[in-house]
Amino acid sequence: MKRPMTLFERGMYLGGRTPVAIVFPARIRGRLREERLRDALARVQARHPLLRCRVVPGDGGGRDDRPWFQLQERPAPVPLRIVERTGDEHWRHESRNEWKQPFDADLPLIRVTWLRGAETSELLLVCHHCICDGRSIIVLLRDILLLCGRPDQDIGTRTSLQPLEEILPEAVRRNARLRWRTRWKAALFALFIRCRRPRPALTYGGVYAIGWSLDRAATQSLAKRCKAERVTMFSALCAAFVAGFDAIADGRGGRRFAVPVDVRRFLPALDADGLFAMAPTIVLSPRAPRAGLPSDTEFWALARTLKADMDDRIDRLGPRVHENLVGMERLHAVFDRLIAYGQSRPSGDDVTLSWLGRLDLKQDHGDFHLEAVHSPTAMLAPTPANLVTMCGFDGALDFALTSDDRSLPVEQARTVRDGAMAALHAALSRPQPGTRTAEHPAPVVRETGHRNHGFSARGARSDPRAPDGLPPRQPPAVADALPHARREHADRAGPAPMESADPLPEANP
Repeated sequence: MKRPMTLFERGMYLGGRTPVAIVFPARIRGRLREERLRDALARVQARHPLLRCRVVPGDGGGRDDRPWFQLQERPAPVPLRIVERTGDEHWRHESRNEWKQPFDADLPLIRVTWLRGAETSELLLVCHHCICDGRSIIVLLRDILLLCGRPDQDIGTRTSLQPLEEILPEAVRRNARLRWRTRWKAALFALFIRCRRPRPALTYGGVYAIGWSLDRAATQSLAKRCKAERVTMFSALCAAFVAGFDAIADGRGGRRFAVPVDVRRFLPALDADGLFAMAPTIVLSPRAPRAGLPSDTEFWALARTLKADMDDRIDRLGPRVHENLVGMERLHAVFDRLIAYGQSRPSGDDVTLSWLGRLDLKQDHGDFHLEAVHSPTAMLAPTPANLVTMCGFDGALDFALTSDDRSLPVEQARTVRDGAMAALHAALSRPQPGTRTAEHPAPVVRETGHRNHGFSARGARSDPRAPDGLPPRQPPAVADALPHARREHADRAGPAPMESADPLPEANP
């Protein structure tokens, strides 16, 4: 059994030449058994058909030139690399190594690095972005940990590769008008791409990431205030990052803020716990940049505006998702030109705010305990600028901002971080009308990775990222892309060569 890659998947795969991967780190305390881990990986592979596939080249010519997923009767096992753990920061170094490593087309598009320690270990789950969004990798980690703790648990198996025709709603497949419309739109866009004079690909600076966390007390205060203000936590965090990027506006026009959305809500036939790469984005309309911190009234008004904007745009997103999925498949013949077009256009001014939600991962697994989960990081092309990843686990929030030195110098990234957290702190410090609230101490940033007061900082660096946009700013495969993020020793990976996906549980409360 085999199926061709969709244009979105093909744009993420990029011929297998570019390491386009999501890295999801988890820290566990206690005893993890190697034989159980290997068995868990084998059973997760049996559960997901895409993990049992090789990528094979097309037969050549037009649409047939695209790569295919070919299901293997006896697939190669999921690669497991075991490294003896040297300390609390070791996982950051190994994560940087994983970002740089391409995937072997003859092996599964997933691998695991185990940093093995006597009492504490880290698991780095690495997936190619062409098969996996943020929700997918959370499901994989959940099942691996579950099976390591309870080998008798049955997670089932699947055999269908779920081609596009299978996951589209029947009403969409039968909609002759939609197919006629997408045929003409695709033809006009292909003509536009063919008429463009080729331009050299743009280059970007060394990729870096800074990371930090909001502790339980501050997160609890934020949750209570959000409930009182009738906004989601994510809309409040978006307001904080709008304020953070205002701090570096320098009189320029406002940046475009994009939010990935879990596409499964629009594709009910898609396996809810299956692997899927596409995450369409919605573009927010915050306001013009302003100097200084927003007042308490301004901050929560902005959060309410962003929540209403997200709700409205998500409600109207379904038809566009279906139209893009159908229309993109008519552009395989101009795929190389699409990639070249995307690489020649600047892509370092946008901001992607990627929220994985509060991760409901079981912590107690008998012999071991899930102690911490960090935001997944994704190396994409041509640059990860400017990607903010957020997730909650065990009552705290974790953040990462990934960019490159040319699009957003690292000192400016720290200014964004500090501005966002200052805006959040100020909004939490001022009591609601009619209430009395104790003043919270201002959070202090530390670059060591240790928590201090409200939040602590961490960071890391590496290289590329995959295209986004049909037909907007970048290539095809991410017609409405998704992304993710990393830590901060200021390790540099040099110039990047050339979105994730993250579900949005709270953007549509």
